Amino acid sequence: MAVEQLEDALKAYFANRYHSAIVLAGASEQLLAGYVLKHKMEPSWSQMRGAITKIANGLHQQVAGKPGMTTEKNIGDLLNRAYNHSKHAGTKDHIVLMNPKFEARELIDRCISNYDMLFARTDYRLQDIPLIQNFMHESINEVQFEDEATDILKPLASEGGA
Repeated sequence: MAVEQLEDALKAYFANRYHSAIVLAGASEQLLAGYVLKHKMEPSWSQMRGAITKIANGLHQQVAGKPGMTTEKNIGDLLNRAYNHSKHAGTKDHIVLMNPKFEARELIDRCISNYDMLFARTDYRLQDIPLIQNFMHESINEVQFEDEATDILKPLASEGGA
């Protein structure tokens, strides 16, 4: 099921249906993470959450001169914000501010990382997914950090100013 969701997320991504890609990739990522954990490995979301928390708190310490207050829960909520808002749209917030292409790409990338950890194991016999190669190639070609950082921060700035 997780592999089908990943393939469907990739198809949705390439069809510019980013919100569908977000929900499908998020579901697949969580299923694959369960198998990754089963083999005592750390899923990509957990790795990213821990690294970002350390960086945020380290920067806060360096700039403010006192320990940072960012928790792994805060960072985890931020990482899953687009997925949770897309999955539960309308439950609490009726307007979701995000860069859907960026968010879809981030979720798919984490999902692929989990898939790759399991792909390396022989007990699952996972097949190569051709769309993963297309996705990775496109991701490398589209990396524009400054423009994307501005786009990503716009929704957060709007929420803080409202």
